[in-house]
Amino acid sequence: MNHTTFNTTASSCGGSLYAINLGNIPLDFRAVLIVRIAVNALTCPLTTVLNILVMVAVKTTKQLRTKSNVALACLSTTDLIVGLVLQPLHITAASLLLRGERIYCTITDISKATSVICLLASLHNLVLLSAERYIAIKHPFRHETQVNEVRIIMASALAWAAAIIFSTVGLSNSVILIVCETLLILLPVYFNVTVYKEVRRNEKQIAANQVSLEAKEKLLKKKKAFYTTLIVLLVILLCYIPANICVIILLSFKERFPPNITVNTLFLFNLMPVLNSALNSLIYAFRIRYFRVSFIQLLSRKTVLEAEEFEKKIFGAGQI
Repeated sequence: MNHTTFNTTASSCGGSLYAINLGNIPLDFRAVLIVRIAVNALTCPLTTVLNILVMVAVKTTKQLRTKSNVALACLSTTDLIVGLVLQPLHITAASLLLRGERIYCTITDISKATSVICLLASLHNLVLLSAERYIAIKHPFRHETQVNEVRIIMASALAWAAAIIFSTVGLSNSVILIVCETLLILLPVYFNVTVYKEVRRNEKQIAANQVSLEAKEKLLKKKKAFYTTLIVLLVILLCYIPANICVIILLSFKERFPPNITVNTLFLFNLMPVLNSALNSLIYAFRIRYFRVSFIQLLSRKTVLEAEEFEKKIFGAGQI
């Protein structure tokens, strides 16, 4: 397949690269498609099961019904949609391309729209998650009296609504979307920098024994929740930002790159945001022992005590 074929066919179906009508698939592009199918096929069940477990665990486990974990569960809804809808669409699209069959614009448009909505919903829920931690540590009294589970869920619903609205605007004007979302990313950065300074101040108070034992326990719990949020933020940014930068560079200077290099690179980098949906739930399990115990209990139908004992055997004894 020559460069001309890439240029003429990639412009169909709204310019989507999924709409390439391949008569003779190059070996390098065939390899990229196989990688996409393999990665999505392996991680799709993992993403779906883990995020369902996160949501069920927060709903059914008393120790996990904290405001921070409710915000985490709201973020898991986005990751669940990725596993249930987006990854199967990617597998279907890559499979049809691999067989050299034409992909109709309906599949292309659904996949593209779902990708944009999930991306925006993840960023919006990340802002919500960071804002909840900011209020909890910077304004603890307001957090206790004004922030509750219902309001967090309502805020997450608004985040989804904003994602759907912004995606509609972004599909017609990508410049507006990029500017708005770039400004939005600054919010969690500001929240987490401010919270980090407050956490450091609290650590100094604890080291100097300037707080009571009860207050110390609360501060330590808030500190751990903050660092969990920070890790989630960093992983999301590492998964999304390099991919987006790559897309912007390749599309802005597409005349300087061979079309086959552009297509192959875009198809590979699009895997990063998808993998993030599986990584988030693994972070929760790694950071929060109650999540590990709850996962074991739900998967093995053990009692709470049996699940705790099993978790101790695997991860070692620690305070729960």
